[in-house]
Amino acid sequence: MKKLLLILVTIVAVNAVAAQNGTGKKYRVGIFASLYLDSSFAGSTYKFANQMPRHILPGLDFVQGALMAVDSIGSKQQLEVVVYDLRSADQSLDKLRSRNSFDSLDLMIGSVTGAEYRTLSDLALLKNIPFVSATFPNDGGVTNNPFTIIVNSTLPAHCEAIYNFIMRSNPTANLVYVRKKGTQEDRLASYFAKYNKGANGATLLKWKTINLNANFTAADLTPQLDSLKTNVLICGSLDEAFGINLVNAAQKLYKTYPLELMGTPTWETIKDISKPEYKDLSIYFSATFFNTGTVAFSNFTKTFTDATYGRPSDVAYKGYELTRYFVNLLFRYDDQLMQHLNERSFRSFTEYDFRPVINNSTGKPDYFENKRIYILKRSNNMISRMN
Repeated sequence: MKKLLLILVTIVAVNAVAAQNGTGKKYRVGIFASLYLDSSFAGSTYKFANQMPRHILPGLDFVQGALMAVDSIGSKQQLEVVVYDLRSADQSLDKLRSRNSFDSLDLMIGSVTGAEYRTLSDLALLKNIPFVSATFPNDGGVTNNPFTIIVNSTLPAHCEAIYNFIMRSNPTANLVYVRKKGTQEDRLASYFAKYNKGANGATLLKWKTINLNANFTAADLTPQLDSLKTNVLICGSLDEAFGINLVNAAQKLYKTYPLELMGTPTWETIKDISKPEYKDLSIYFSATFFNTGTVAFSNFTKTFTDATYGRPSDVAYKGYELTRYFVNLLFRYDDQLMQHLNERSFRSFTEYDFRPVINNSTGKPDYFENKRIYILKRSNNMISRMN
């Protein structure tokens, strides 16, 4: 643990004899995350003894993965990587901007949210620097910004992928859209309604919508089900308690009614879904990351564990593969990187499909978004990829 903290120096430089493009140019990459180093150390003394506060781990894993990617590139390139701890008083975005720290960067990769995401996106546009938003599943209101790359796909993209999967796999099933009252639920329903309109405005899929309170039971679902057809229950809420209640109700009904459950992206992290009593249910949900079982995945897992004495989280994998991917793109394409976002040769374990999200008013990209979303199925305590 302490070994991990001590390697997080503010500036990490990796120098090589020549850049791949033959120009000898040194590329500068900024890695942005919340490491909380100021509040974790008193001088050189770590404050928490043998403990690791949970709020430190995501940023720490992300940066460790990113630095392992830098090591994997090794002596092949000329590269300077700067790690910025956004929770440091001396490295806030305002301080960095006042010191013109962004002027020398060729690429920014961030595990950031909210205002920090928006600030980095604005700086990317101002200074023509590609900004890779690695973990924030939101566009943050960014528009007309062809230098912002959203990796963790937004909710509309997930809804589109879920809708397309239902259209391909079960268009004639008894489709039941289960939701509760709420602004967020209204927004979710609007996305599905949008994708369910054909070119002439006709409705493509037919589903029943039922509004339930938070404490609904299996009896509330029964009138909508058909014992002679497959029933697909689509969860129309991101609320985890509502979602697990839907799973619990389905568990009481599946022996009488053929059932499949379609969850939201939040279902990926709901631990209760993996309880033994739900193992016979067919539960689907969307995700942007999936353990592909590749040699690269296994090698990274072992290397990370050997270095840190801990298992890598999903953000560690993202830090590694995105840094390796985009730094190699930078070396190969230099300032033309944005025109080559879907270069396959540098991928590690995850498939990406970056596409421009076009602004209807200007006809230009608001940003680039990863549209490659996995539909995963949990059944018999196993998770498998459906597409």
